[in-house]
Amino acid sequence: MPDADVILFDLGGVLFCDPWETLLLTPGQGLADRLGVPRREAEAVGEQLWDSFSVAPAEESDYWEQCAAGLGVPLPAELIRQVERDLLAPSPWAQDLIESAAATGADLGIASNNTSFWYARQATALDLDKWIDPALVYVSHDLGVTKGTPGRGLLDIAAEALAGRRTGLVEDREANLRRAAALGLRPLPYAYGRDGDRFPDFSASGVGG
Repeated sequence: MPDADVILFDLGGVLFCDPWETLLLTPGQGLADRLGVPRREAEAVGEQLWDSFSVAPAEESDYWEQCAAGLGVPLPAELIRQVERDLLAPSPWAQDLIESAAATGADLGIASNNTSFWYARQATALDLDKWIDPALVYVSHDLGVTKGTPGRGLLDIAAEALAGRRTGLVEDREANLRRAAALGLRPLPYAYGRDGDRFPDFSASGVGG
């Protein structure tokens, strides 16, 4: 198997839940509903915080302090931990999906908009060290840009680094898939909330075997 074959995974919505959306906005169980904050207001706060916390290393305590200020309500640490225990989880099919990609012989990596603290939790929960080449990790909190950044964004950086290598991107967001395709990456649409265990056909994509 040539070492030029690469499969990059998005995390939120593919291998793991989207952390802030899940913790804040899950009906009935999320922080917004538990604290009586309208979900639309909580969503606006979450989006604003994401814009800053996803593009630089940060402390989780600072995130929740600013979240409480934005929501206008206290956020007790134990409540946050409880909601995390209830909701913050990998996809039920994550390990099978990773193993399916690894079986092609491709090198595996990550391309994710993420915060430093949530990425660390996801990496542990998914046992990424077992599967992922650390040289193929492209994350927004390290690079200072996201997949949606105009100009030279996260996917542009990944495409430049992987020039000449056949690379697929497993991703749930249409805009990111379109951008990947425009950069010469092979889009592999997958969203565990919609697709369950219907994995991308890695071989049919031209990636791997």
